Amino acid sequence: LYDTLPNLDLDGKKVAVFGCGDQESYSDYYCDAAGELYDQFVAKGCKVYGFTSTDGYNHADSKAVRDGKFIGLMCDEDNQ
Repeated sequence: LYDTLPNLDLDGKKVAVFGCGDQESYSDYYCDAAGELYDQFVAKGCKVYGFTSTDGYNHADSKAVRDGKFIGLMCDEDNQ
């Protein structure tokens, strides 16, 4: 991710991100990897689609939240 993605020509590409995690057991960093992907894509000039509400989730913090919304679909198979 950190070696390959910065070398790709992604300017203007449309991107959607999803993540899987456990909001109860890992509530301090629920789906953080999705947020790190988002940061990499935005830095390369991508347009990210699919922001979703954080309503109904039980987590303390996440790198996948921007302006009060998840940067894509975050799934928790065990707790939702």
